[in-house]
Formats: sequence, C-alpha cells, structure tokens
Amino acid sequence: MNTPEIFEVERVDPKAKRAPGWVLSAARVMPANPPRFGVQILHGFSEKKERWFPFMQFIAACGGAAVIHDLRGHGATAPAQTGAKSADPLADFGYAYETLFDDIDAVWQAGIPETPNEAPLPRFLFGHSMGSLIAGLYTAAHPSEIAGLILTGLPHRERLVSPALAWFALESVFTGDGACLPLLNRIAFNRFNKGFDPEPASDGRFLWTANDLAVRYEFAADPVCNRPHPLRDYRNLLRLVRDFWRPSSWEKPGPIPVLVMAGEDDPVAGGAKRTGDAVKFLADMGFAPSSKVYPGGRHEIFMDTDREAAFTDAMRFVLTRTPKRPAPPVQPEPEESQVHEEPHTHDEPQVSEEPQVSEEPEGSA
Repeated sequence: MNTPEIFEVERVDPKAKRAPGWVLSAARVMPANPPRFGVQILHGFSEKKERWFPFMQFIAACGGAAVIHDLRGHGATAPAQTGAKSADPLADFGYAYETLFDDIDAVWQAGIPETPNEAPLPRFLFGHSMGSLIAGLYTAAHPSEIAGLILTGLPHRERLVSPALAWFALESVFTGDGACLPLLNRIAFNRFNKGFDPEPASDGRFLWTANDLAVRYEFAADPVCNRPHPLRDYRNLLRLVRDFWRPSSWEKPGPIPVLVMAGEDDPVAGGAKRTGDAVKFLADMGFAPSSKVYPGGRHEIFMDTDREAAFTDAMRFVLTRTPKRPAPPVQPEPEESQVHEEPHTHDEPQVSEEPQVSEEPEGSA
C-alpha cells in the first residue's frame, strides 16, 4: 500500500502587502510505476485531507497520482506567521477566487511535477461537497487544463441563499466576521438530520453524513473537523453556492466530461431528483455530464460502508478517459547472418516487463 507523502506549499499574495503568507499543508500518493493520470482532490467544509487518504491509495493502485491540500481555514494549513491575522478577513477561507484558484494550481505543480520531454498528465479534478463547488468554478475558469471533473455531494440550489447572506451581512455589523456563533454552528450541522432515525447506540449527531456509525463518531471526535467556524466561513460557503448556480459564472467551457455522484438519501445533494437537476444545469452550461446515485447512501459515500463501489465508479470514469500507455516499440528481428552467440555471464542484468494497469479496477461492479 502506497504511503501518503506530506509536503508544504508556501503562498504569498503579492497584492496583500501587510498580510502574512500562508503555508498550505498538502499530501500526495504516487503509483509504483510512472503515473498515467493525476487526480486533484478538493475536500469539503470542516474537513481535513487525511480523511481522503484511502481513496488516494486506491487511485495510486489504479495507476494514477493523487494530490490534496487542506484548504485555507481547514486542517493544518495556516498563516506563515503563528498567530498572525490576515489583512483581508475573507482570505482566511480563501474565498477570493484568484487566491483560491492559485492555491489549487500551486499544489498541483508542487505535487505532480512535469517530466521533461513528456506530455503533461491528464488532470482530473475531484471535489466533495464544498470542494465540488470550488472544483466546478475552477473548471469553468480553466477549462483547457482539466480532462474530467468528478463532483460528489454537490450542494443543491437553495432559494434561501440570498436572504441568508443578507442576514450574515447584518449580523457581521454587530459581531464582526470573525465571531463564532454557537447557534449558527448547531443549525449548520444539525439541520440535515431531519428524516433520519438514530440507532440505539448513536448519540444522534451527524446522522446525515454516513450510515456507518464509526465514521460519524470519528468525525464528531475530531476537533479539527467538528469545530465552530467563524461567521465569514459560512458567508463564503454560501457565496460559493450562489456563484456555482449562477449561469453567469460559466463561460460554456466545452464538452468536458463530468460525473455527478450522490447518495440517494443525501440531504445536501438532494438525492436523485436534485442530482438530475444538476446534470441538466451542467449540460446547459456546456459540459458533458453523467450521474451515479447510490441507493441508501448519505452525504459521505466515499467514507461509508459501501465506499469501494464509489471508489471503483470514480476510477472507471477516469480510466475510460485516460489514453492508454503506448506499447514499447517492436525491435526488428536480426537476420540469420547477423546473429552471433554471446557467452552467458552471471553478471548480465535481468530485464523484466512493466506490469500493465487494468482499465477496470479489481472488484469493480
């Protein structure tokens, strides 16, 4: 099993002269042989990169390179100066698209360096929940750089986004954007529990995230994930939702293939009905979308009990859109008159053939 390699990427915004730089905490997993493709993962709200290591190892087993980083305001990513405050409060989350997109590019370039005299690896962008909003908007702005897009747990269109943003703006006048409001945090995480019955052993928290009780307990016990967020984080999250579903955010990038994945019972994505709406919207925006809905699945299909099925479907989407590794050139057979018997020595190196990467991962459905 390939071990994730942690690395850091230093970022400095030249426009923010008084603001400290940021150190992005990132990780990559490389395959045993030269990679055929690369997958860049953008995690969800109130998450960290380590939760995605099993999927990254599966990607490597399928012949790809995987890279991820903790988005600003999440995980181990932090300002370069301990305790320093950014001059731009929105930069704590990285909402400014120039900063956000530049971070994504910097991590890709540092984690998946190009090989001289070789074509760049096909680059697939994978986003979960909040990360799917960012991945979609990035692809709309950089269509020529993305070979395919996978969106999982995509937040559906919400009519209350604009009123909520207006309320946040008013609240920030009195509390400031950096205030952590206990009521807001409870509402943000618990409002999706409606319609789910807790198991006898459950404490009733995060029922909407996964069927697997262990996944929910692990998330709830992790102070990096289950923690209060400042008001600005929620404002920026809603801005991403608003901008994703605005037709003006998209520039008809062309028929880039998109796979929209969702659990049938995911209240964030809205199940099969809302997933169908997302496919129609993306098609109207010029993409070539398809979808996969998992019966009984909740929000975190890549963490849940049947995660191997989601792993396999995602990699099938990637592998069928990745050029096959070219076969080695065939050497012409020497003529009989040119064949000379050479004495065998025990010091001759033994040449082994390169293993072939299957187009279908083992255990595919």
